[in-house]
Amino acid sequence: MRNNTPFSPANSSVISALWRRVWPSRPDPDKSRRIARARLLVAGVVATSCFMGISAKAVWLVSGQDGAKSGQLQTQASAARGAIYDRKGRLLASTIPIMRLHLDPKMVLNPFEVATKLAPHLPGKSEQDILKALARNSRYVELDRKITPARHAAIMGLGLPGVNISATSLRSYPHGSEAAHLIGQVDRDGQGIAGIEKSMQAKLAAGENVNLSIDLGVQAIVRQSLRHQIERFEAVGGASLVMDIKNGEIISLVSLPDFDPNHFAQASDNARFNRATKGVFEMGSIFKVLNTAIALESDAASLVSSYDVSKPLRISGYSIRDFHPRKRALNLSEVLVYSSNIGSAKIAEAIGPEVQHSYMEKLGLLNRPALELPETAQPLIPRKWGRLSTITISYGYGLSVSPVHAVGAIAAAAGNGEFIAPTLLLREPDEVFERTRIFSSETNRKVRTMMRLVVSHEDGTANFADAPGYLVGAKTGSAEKLKVGARGYNEKANLTSIVAAFPIHDPRYLIFVMVDEPKPQKFSYGYATAGWVAAPVIAEIIKKAAPVLGVLPVDIKAPEIRQNLEPNLNIGGKGAIFASF
Repeated sequence: MRNNTPFSPANSSVISALWRRVWPSRPDPDKSRRIARARLLVAGVVATSCFMGISAKAVWLVSGQDGAKSGQLQTQASAARGAIYDRKGRLLASTIPIMRLHLDPKMVLNPFEVATKLAPHLPGKSEQDILKALARNSRYVELDRKITPARHAAIMGLGLPGVNISATSLRSYPHGSEAAHLIGQVDRDGQGIAGIEKSMQAKLAAGENVNLSIDLGVQAIVRQSLRHQIERFEAVGGASLVMDIKNGEIISLVSLPDFDPNHFAQASDNARFNRATKGVFEMGSIFKVLNTAIALESDAASLVSSYDVSKPLRISGYSIRDFHPRKRALNLSEVLVYSSNIGSAKIAEAIGPEVQHSYMEKLGLLNRPALELPETAQPLIPRKWGRLSTITISYGYGLSVSPVHAVGAIAAAAGNGEFIAPTLLLREPDEVFERTRIFSSETNRKVRTMMRLVVSHEDGTANFADAPGYLVGAKTGSAEKLKVGARGYNEKANLTSIVAAFPIHDPRYLIFVMVDEPKPQKFSYGYATAGWVAAPVIAEIIKKAAPVLGVLPVDIKAPEIRQNLEPNLNIGGKGAIFASF
């Protein structure tokens, strides 16, 4: 029988149990203490969290949304970055403390008042510029990074909410554009982004100084001389290096056009491009120095070797010609002095592809140079190093390298026979560094003598490179540049270059000069070849820089000079001549 009574005994017991839970007749003391303790703990945690949140909000409002960024800059300012010096201790780069002006737009009460009162204290910024800055969706807007103490006091005296001045640092380059490409630049956070600033980042960031092999005095001479010739021949740019043959130290490195690293953001891409280390070019006839040295060292040729250059040489559909044709056979020395492409090609055939490739590799011409700059280039190497490549490389086509490549390799042929990788860091007097013997002293003496005749002989191509008293030896090169967007070479766009060693009887310094796309001039009788364009730069540099480098003039007829030059060179069928005069 179903029980339909609403207040049955079973229902009554359930209701009683629920009632006791809601309103116990006698609370449990232990349980009450546990509940109270838990409630206090939760309340304490909530109160602490609220307090910390309010404090954090206050700090955020005061310091601005970019507080982390500001802190990074201040840390950078307090940890002074190391300085960069030239070889004589002259300052090239340093970090100086400065004050920066920045705004927090959300803390600014009256933007128009801020713009009106700040503008007189900010040269180059109008009220509209400041209003535009205040309209940005940011808690940190920087207006100026070079606030002087006087302006600092004046701006703070305005009492404008949201206007802040804080300490930071600035990388300064006291000599401006003088050595821009090799020094490089840092970003806004003081991290190196180019040049020595980037390659030596770890050392500089740790507060250590860097001493370069550069001589700022020589650098100024080279830069001025190169710039003058670029302007005279209306060229698009140029590059030059001076290297100590004895230890590989680069004394000067110039690339034009250049820029002021104090205003790096304003520089064009063309100005930032380092032609001396990053650009790769077909160097033209300066490679004939290497071709001659390799031929002598490998016994592929001797001083009495003879080469018929009376007719153009045809190979694989190409015709090899000479700029100044000679209707007779030339000996090895004449091939270099007269700069014969045909003669160089025949010498290269005697050398052979394998031997030529081996020497090019040992001379560092097939790999990226081990220079202390991030802006270096990988050479452009022939896909197939066969007969045609071997021939064209002999006179500077088919293998594209940077000027720093060329300097290191030719220094071995024109110097003491050792390949030493060029460096931008000052070496210690007793420092041990890698040097590889490539050429014998006998080969070096013969090559140097030929280079002297390129300057001193009336039929040489580098007469304008002569600097009386300093005994200069050189080799010129003029190469047509590849057409842009098309096959073949542009006859009207030349790359002129010259490499010179002095004093040639006991070479200490090697100089490389390149002028890019010079234009013929009336005073040069319509010529824009290396002999007219690049050679005069060598003479000017040596005349001005030799005293700085401690190289004194010599008597070119002195017996000791003749002893260091090869006397038995026959040029022009006139018998043996002395190369020194």
